[in-house]
Amino acid sequence: MYSKDHNLLVHVPHASTHIPQNLRKDFIVEDDLIDKESNISADLYTEQLARQAWPLATIIEAKISRIVLDVERYEDDSKEIMAQFGRGIIYTKSHDGKKICGKVSQKKRQKLIDQYYAPHWKKLRDNAKGKVLIDLHSYPVEPWSVELRPNDSRPEIDLGFTEELTPTKWVTSITNHFKNLDFEVGHNTPYSGVIDAGAKAAIMIEVRRDVIGSHQHSLQWKRLVNALNSMPLEFE
Repeated sequence: MYSKDHNLLVHVPHASTHIPQNLRKDFIVEDDLIDKESNISADLYTEQLARQAWPLATIIEAKISRIVLDVERYEDDSKEIMAQFGRGIIYTKSHDGKKICGKVSQKKRQKLIDQYYAPHWKKLRDNAKGKVLIDLHSYPVEPWSVELRPNDSRPEIDLGFTEELTPTKWVTSITNHFKNLDFEVGHNTPYSGVIDAGAKAAIMIEVRRDVIGSHQHSLQWKRLVNALNSMPLEFE
């Protein structure tokens, strides 16, 4: 049984908008457009959500913007379906399919992996052992042109899971929890699955961005924090 959030690991991979100054030269668009894309692509406020909802949890965040390097992509582009949209581990295209970066050399690619990707995943795996993992994201109300399934339903809360990593009873109890609080809940839509970091069990929570809002002292924000804070962590 997992009833306390000190047994919880929360992964926040896409909240950061930070772009190191020395990496800005790799982009082929102006600084203001780089910053705009970083903000649009980011799951803004998810790090604050995690801290407020689960104050005792171990929270692991990516330290740089996903448009520099996305820690939730496969390292090998041949295994990563989003690479065909220019949104593999290193992004060459924006959320609307415009080119933002030229071809990255293998040497530069490996340097970024060594500096950001490998340490992130080591920390994640080291902390996942014996814990429950929540992979926390947000997603836009309207689909981006680079999405795989733009015609899928877009509920307020999307639970992403796999049979191997996510107990069925846990999915059911979390679904009922959010529905009882009047949230619209979907399963594996528009995004599906959950990362495997070696946790006891894992689930992805995608919150539609209009549900999060932008005012952290609003009733809307407090409602969401309270819902996350009180969601069941038991699955046995």
